[in-house]
Amino acid sequence: MGLTLNDIAKKIGVSTATISRVINNDNNVREETRLKVEKALADYDYKYRPRRKSTKRSNADAVMVIAGQLSNPITLAYIKGIRDGLEDTPYKVFVSITDYETKNEVDYLQYAKDNSFAGIFMLNVIENESLIRTLNSIESPVILVNRYLRSKDTDIVTVDNYRCGFISTQYLVDHGHTRIAHIAGPSNSITCQNRTLGYMDAINENKLKFRTQDVFYGDRTYQSGYEFGQLFCKIKAEERPTAVFSISGTMAEGFADAVIQEGLSIPEDVSLICNDDSSKEYVRKLKITCVEPNMLTIGMAAAELLLERIKNPNSQFRRIVYPPVLTENGSVKTLVQQEAVSS
Repeated sequence: MGLTLNDIAKKIGVSTATISRVINNDNNVREETRLKVEKALADYDYKYRPRRKSTKRSNADAVMVIAGQLSNPITLAYIKGIRDGLEDTPYKVFVSITDYETKNEVDYLQYAKDNSFAGIFMLNVIENESLIRTLNSIESPVILVNRYLRSKDTDIVTVDNYRCGFISTQYLVDHGHTRIAHIAGPSNSITCQNRTLGYMDAINENKLKFRTQDVFYGDRTYQSGYEFGQLFCKIKAEERPTAVFSISGTMAEGFADAVIQEGLSIPEDVSLICNDDSSKEYVRKLKITCVEPNMLTIGMAAAELLLERIKNPNSQFRRIVYPPVLTENGSVKTLVQQEAVSS
């Protein structure tokens, strides 16, 4: 029995979607990859039938949401907002999970294109040549949710991520903290970059000393926050930062678990603030002070923007930016100000 398409994909290290694009003469495949796939098909004597083209009406009532993961309540809130915004329309919402992998983002975009989806929402996007090339080939509207691309214009609904970082750090400074550690996100995420820039500007504007060792780069997962918490506890108490700002609630939760397990208390021993609070369902019932947008509002605005784009495909692209809101949950301790001590 001959090899299946999936067998061949595993042997040569590409996705089945990539092989399908080669078979169907799609231009969005690198020449090197195309040659590798064609050679493998010939070597394994794979027989295929030309795919019947989808009609433009095949998925005219379907929209795709491309998200990094579903374990984050923030993502679920965006999706709920999108679904609520499309509730009284004929559009059905399908969700695709990328696990923050660029290849998966491109594959799902290609799938939406090949199957004539009416629109696409991208809740996560990692900018690269392959993704931009695929986006440029898609005729359906693409709405970026709390993301944007440097090299391509498209419709965007987002929170002011720079302000998220600045407000969070300034809040800690206003409560007397002068050494503030930062749990940053991946360097290829523009959202994370902007929040870290806000942190650094707040440090500089308040004339605080910036220490590179106070910044830990995580990958937005609970585990990376936990790992930083373990490192944090190994710092001598007199040299330890008094507060931590995390760009995500998920990493903040991991950090909190680690330091609590080591015997530290929040906020007595270390204050904690985050963006995108996911602690609402937190097993320890620890509520974390947070700076975040209204995710449902942003999701509904994204749905409305898609409907507008479908109705007016040639209108100018729009960028809707929402201000972040600070919610105090008691995880930040007020330190005695030096001025108060002197007086």
